Amino acid sequence: MAAPIKAQLFGHSFVSRWKDFIRHKDELNYRLGLQLGTMVQFSGFPGARARSLIGKMDFVADYSPEILVLLVGTNDLYEDVPVESIEEQICGIVYEAISNIKVAKVIVCQVLHRCEPKIRTRFPVDLHWFNARVDKLNASLDTTLKSRFPNRAFLWRMKGFWSPETKNKNFASDGCHLSDDGQFKLLSNIRAAIIAAHRQSLK
Repeated sequence: MAAPIKAQLFGHSFVSRWKDFIRHKDELNYRLGLQLGTMVQFSGFPGARARSLIGKMDFVADYSPEILVLLVGTNDLYEDVPVESIEEQICGIVYEAISNIKVAKVIVCQVLHRCEPKIRTRFPVDLHWFNARVDKLNASLDTTLKSRFPNRAFLWRMKGFWSPETKNKNFASDGCHLSDDGQFKLLSNIRAAIIAAHRQSLK
């Protein structure tokens, strides 16, 4: 039997909203359907940007996970700052986790597109501009993580969020957060990412 996993989800409101979603679903649990003994910590900070998460690394150090899953970048991309600057800040989180906290593996989840909102939103955005920045950041992170942190950090390609059909199903009416279907899809992605990272660490 595979060994239990100690993992931590760390990032913006997707983490806190997902924790609330799981709390109210009897069929779900906090170990994400992984093997008995697995422990998963949820550390989510609504509105968090990469630069603010750097200041919250004590949450990671105190828990000391084997695997750290980062959900970060969405809020950063709303600001008119270079994508390269955001990438560097995300890599700063990864460096701190690996070099100073001694996390074995870091998973950086792809930033998701925004969709056309069906309701009035507090923070409207030019979708073409924003989604182009998302694509640029994801592509660059994929290369940079492999080169800077070989076999220690990688970009997880989020499945089920990119086609018009899946966007319509998996995003909430604000076009940014996730619907219930999207929360289940996020669960399957992160569970698969944790398993992949754990298996790689056993090689």
